[in-house]
This record gives sequence, structure tokens and C-alpha cells, in this order.
Amino acid sequence: MKKFLYYIIVILFITSCSTVTNTQQKSHVYSFISDTLTLPKSKELIDKTPTYEIYFDLLEDTRCIDITVIAQDKNGKRVRCGFILESLVDVSHFPKKPLQPVYAEIAKNFDINWRFQSNIFVCTDDTDPLKRLIKGNYRLKISAFTNNFYTFTVDIKSSVPVEFRK
Repeated sequence: MKKFLYYIIVILFITSCSTVTNTQQKSHVYSFISDTLTLPKSKELIDKTPTYEIYFDLLEDTRCIDITVIAQDKNGKRVRCGFILESLVDVSHFPKKPLQPVYAEIAKNFDINWRFQSNIFVCTDDTDPLKRLIKGNYRLKISAFTNNFYTFTVDIKSSVPVEFRK
């Protein structure tokens, strides 16, 4: 009888280990390419230099996204660029509705000393409702810090669909 219980425990242990499922979500890269002639200029400047806006939607809530922005001059040479990720704030609960949409900063690719990263990995901040990656509208503000012509390539790696707006 003891041997029988021993075999049952061993079989249960082996089958429980073999039924572990992988919950890792697949990510896709969503890309958008545009230039300084076609992108809308932002009224909110980065370092008082020409700043452009790119809008996109997350079609579902997600935990994290990875954003890469590459700026190239007219000769195809990569140049430094700064960008800020913002989310559209739901103002439906505000007693007085603002005239313009309100965006809240979630992340940026530079620090206070202007050290840049070409990409940023952003995750939901459960302690701050304005920094949650929920289904909705988002804005990237991008600057290459001069008035020259640039082409911007934006890649967003996400486990949920991303749709760029033109």
C-alpha cells in the first residue's frame, strides 16, 4: 500500500511539472515613418526647438511597451533626437472641461543632464493612474533640436495592437 501511494505521489509530481504553461505574450513591432514636412508641429517645445507630434492608439491595455525613435537627416545620417511619451487624460470627470486635449507625460528618452537613449522600455505604473498603459490615445513629441529636414522612424514593440493616426 505504501508503495502504491509513493507511485501516485511521484506520478502527480511528474505530471504537475509537465503541465506548466508559458504565459509569455508575443510581441509585435509596429512602425511609422514620417518627416518634418508632414508631421504636425507641437506648441509644446522640447528645449525651445522645433518639436513634432506623432499620435497612436493602444487598442488594448498592456503591461509594457518598447519605443524606439530614429531621426535621420536628408543624407540618411542618424542624428540625436529627444522624445516624450504622453497619454491623453480622460477629462470627463473634471467639473470644467478644458478647450484643448490634456496629455500627461509617461516617459522620455533623456534625463536632466540631456543624456539620451535611442529607445525606452515603459511599463505601467500601478501607483499612478496617469502612467498606466491602458487602451486609448497617446502622443509622442519628438525633436532633433534644429530646423533642418529630418525623417523619423518610430518602432513600438507591444503585445497588444498599436495603430498610428495620421
